[in-house]
Amino acid sequence: MKFFPSFHNPKTRWYSTYYAVVLVGVTVTVTLTMLQIIHQNILQISMTFFEGYFALFMIVRNEKVGNGFLKHISYVKTFTVP
Repeated sequence: MKFFPSFHNPKTRWYSTYYAVVLVGVTVTVTLTMLQIIHQNILQISMTFFEGYFALFMIVRNEKVGNGFLKHISYVKTFTVP
């Protein structure tokens, strides 16, 4: 764990930035795949989605980002509940 401590410790400065960049890259890749600009086989598509979910999970581990995410989710929930 000492190799890249900023990628493992959610309290460091670059932690959320790194995983946000990974999530943006995954989003661009999925968008280009859906528009059929790039082509991937089923294994590559599933690994791309897995990496996106993993990056989202790692971003939410950061305390400030996680609390903000929960606040926005509860705000959206008030509009959807009848």
